[in-house]
Formats: sequence, C-alpha cells, structure tokens
Amino acid sequence: MQQIKILMKRILNPTVFTSIISQIVILLTMFNINVDTQQVSIAVTAITTILITLGIMSNPDTKNKTFLDDIVFCKNCNKKSPHVLIKGDMVCKDCGTANK
Repeated sequence: MQQIKILMKRILNPTVFTSIISQIVILLTMFNINVDTQQVSIAVTAITTILITLGIMSNPDTKNKTFLDDIVFCKNCNKKSPHVLIKGDMVCKDCGTANK
C-alpha cells in the first residue's frame, strides 16, 4: 500500500505526467498510428492546468501548496527569491543557501 502511495505522488507531479503522455505519443508514432502532436500538447496542457488549479496535481518540491508560496527572503542574496524544499529545509534556487 505504501508503494502505491509513493507511485501516485510521483505520477501527480506535472512534469512526470507530461513525460508519461509524451512517451505514449512517441510509442504510438513508432507503431505508425497517426497522432496529432499539437492537439495532444494542447490537451495535456489544459488537463494539467485544471488539475493544478483544483489542487489535485502539485509540485512535490514546494513547501506550501499555494501560489507564490516558495518565494522567501534569502539572507545570503539579501532579496526575496524562489526556494525549493530539500530534506525539510528551504534552499535558495539562486545561491543554494539553506534557510531554516
């Protein structure tokens, strides 16, 4: 059961979801099935946008699940900058300093 939860958490990452769909399109193309890649791209973008807006799909690298949630003041950069959650610490994307 724990493995299924971990797998679902990974699949609900927008990057992984988009990657899976693109791999399916590549496989269909390899088997000579006519696929309109532009329409698939539009559909995937629309679906992921809706799922992100509803809060079903999110980026697991964020600490808070709201808009502009990971812009934190960095003492090293002396400005507000985007941060990523790594092992419980918010790490500045610009300089790599962990802000606790």
